[in-house]
Amino acid sequence: MQTQLIMKNFKLTISILVISFLFSIGKAQYGYGAYGGGNTLVRIESGDVASLKGVKRVNIKYDYSKMGVGAFRNEADYLKKKEEDYKKDPEKFEKFKAGWIDSRKNRYEPKFSEMFNKMGAKIGLSGGNYATDAEITLIVETVFTEPGYHIGISKQPASVDFICRFEDKDGKELLRYFIKNSIGSSAMGFDYDAGSRLVESYAKGCKVLMKDLIKQLKKVK
Repeated sequence: MQTQLIMKNFKLTISILVISFLFSIGKAQYGYGAYGGGNTLVRIESGDVASLKGVKRVNIKYDYSKMGVGAFRNEADYLKKKEEDYKKDPEKFEKFKAGWIDSRKNRYEPKFSEMFNKMGAKIGLSGGNYATDAEITLIVETVFTEPGYHIGISKQPASVDFICRFEDKDGKELLRYFIKNSIGSSAMGFDYDAGSRLVESYAKGCKVLMKDLIKQLKKVK
């Protein structure tokens, strides 16, 4: 019994070391991405905040097409690795994949727009996901996702990097933000699945975006 317990703890330790190694690879591969602790960073990359002065309604769209995940440069390779991990249980992989994709429409995007409206109410600004009655469009591009992990004795928060582009009705870019290291973790600790961590990353990403946007708009005369 003692030998089995030692072997079990050994395997768990090896698993944690492997996960940590994959995180280090991710940090080396990406110009952005790979959670490394510290604060969420937000900066204006181009454009003029003044172009949004007086806007009351925003159409929010989402783009995941160029997203890196963990140690993988693209989502397809990440899902391929997951499929290999679950090769003895294909149904489990299909369930994982469905949850991975469906969480965008069901969890992340509603959470982002909820925070957008909560913060935007301070300046009379509202947003709707895929809205048709908006003056401008905000494209929220997820460029990197670190799902993190939580295995009881050890955990790693999720982290997401975004590019947020505001465009007019003709598709002309007005303002571009970059948000790095939007950390997601449940304060209550019940974030054993990736979705419960990542939904907090989307909430945090929107919060820092809107906080800076409101701050900058107040400076515009």
